Amino acid sequence: MAIATPGVLLPFLMFVWLGWPGDPDSCTLTDPNGCFCEAYDFVAVQTTAGGVRQLSNTWFNLYALATASVVAVQLSADRRRHTSVVFAPGVIPDVYVFVVLFLGLGSMWFHGSLKGWGGIVDAVSMYLFTAFLVAFAAYRLHPSVTLFWALFLSVAAVASLTHAVLDRSGTSVVLIAAQVCVYIVLELVVWWRRLRGQVPHRWLGGLWWFAALTAIGIGIVFWLLSQTGGPLCDPVSVWQPHAIAWHPLAGVAAVLLFYYWREAARATAR
Repeated sequence: MAIATPGVLLPFLMFVWLGWPGDPDSCTLTDPNGCFCEAYDFVAVQTTAGGVRQLSNTWFNLYALATASVVAVQLSADRRRHTSVVFAPGVIPDVYVFVVLFLGLGSMWFHGSLKGWGGIVDAVSMYLFTAFLVAFAAYRLHPSVTLFWALFLSVAAVASLTHAVLDRSGTSVVLIAAQVCVYIVLELVVWWRRLRGQVPHRWLGGLWWFAALTAIGIGIVFWLLSQTGGPLCDPVSVWQPHAIAWHPLAGVAAVLLFYYWREAARATAR
């Protein structure tokens, strides 16, 4: 985190100061407040002016500093005290700390700029997270570090390139939904093996997983209801549900998934 945080935030702040080059994101062309409800200066988006376009949707993404810190601190403690409890070997856990961090900080680039390329940065942050879910679920079924890296990098790359080429509204939703579906199928196979007694388990781990599903489910409800024109959309309010509910709840789900994997590692170590 000590390297990744300034590596993502400092360039962002530089663009805030010097200005945002590039074309506006397509969401700015459909409705005066078409980019996830929050009002913004339409004229500024059409230029290379500096500043932050959507204050709430941007700055509430700093929640990621807290969620990534929780994972990083717990991971560091586990490594110091009980190496066997660390949920994966090598740098795989550190990769997860980064994707949890970037899940929030990457979103800042879109909401801060409302530029097309800022939207790609935001999408990549989500693709890296969902790619990790797919790759790590596969790793749990077949513990091969090579398999993990092959899946993680290829899934993230294919999704990112597809998004950049298509550049259409809703592309990220479809791609993320597809990756999540693959993850759920793999996770169900993990659970099937657990229920058949083929792998050790602790039921507390299952509670962490269902808690993560609950958090992301509630977040999706807020995401849907706070879309432009939705019942929870108030463009001029500081308290944007997209910012204060959807973004942090996605981060909470990421932390709960970490504890789910951690419980699985503890069960194996027994």
